[in-house]
Amino acid sequence: MAKLLALTPLFIAPLAFNDPWWALATLVVSFALVLIAGALPNLKRIWGLGAILLAMSTLLWALMLPDREPVWRLGPLYASPLSVAYGVAMGLRLNAMLMLGVAYVSCTRPEEFTWSLRRVGVPATMTLALSLTFRLVPMLAGTAQTVTQAQMARGLDFRSGGPLARIGRYVPLMVPVLAYAMRSADDLTRALESRGAGAAASARTEYYEYRWTAADTVLLVLALAYGVAAIWLRASGYGEIVGRM
Repeated sequence: MAKLLALTPLFIAPLAFNDPWWALATLVVSFALVLIAGALPNLKRIWGLGAILLAMSTLLWALMLPDREPVWRLGPLYASPLSVAYGVAMGLRLNAMLMLGVAYVSCTRPEEFTWSLRRVGVPATMTLALSLTFRLVPMLAGTAQTVTQAQMARGLDFRSGGPLARIGRYVPLMVPVLAYAMRSADDLTRALESRGAGAAASARTEYYEYRWTAADTVLLVLALAYGVAAIWLRASGYGEIVGRM
């Protein structure tokens, strides 16, 4: 449960700064947590998403930050060094939070996540739905990969042609993937009913019970100190290049 409680102050730090150098510092902290959690292989799988977030954030904020003196102008579009720096900071902020999410998911089992949510008062039905995402999303991704490999073995070429042509070849794969998902959902429903998923809350028991340890206390204290320090620094005028808009 300490990891779940620590997420809030850990997310506060990237949100506190809009200076790219301070945002980069929070990104470094998030990357260190990824290394500690052993989540680097999972982070490598989504590096493309992080690059897209950084590029799109920089572009959008550079062109749309209001009331700034333009330096570069192209028709109705304009940008300035300040707007570009602000866009970079926003991209680094998103990547820092993405890394924190990857670190948490990589070092937390679904059972731990469900148990923590129940301890903080989340209804059992909601915790069940959230915990299933840990299992079903990787399962569907694996199914899509299996279907793709099967089609490639039958001669379907996904690599030739332009981007639109390649995307069009993936559309027919949605049919077998969705069919498998519906079959899995039906089987899952039967399995949950047979295990008393609709039982009264008073009759519900926990298979796993996790004890609060000294390491949990240290983790939560460090996370709180990190979040409070970020708020104090921003309130003191550090890490800010654009005021409230």
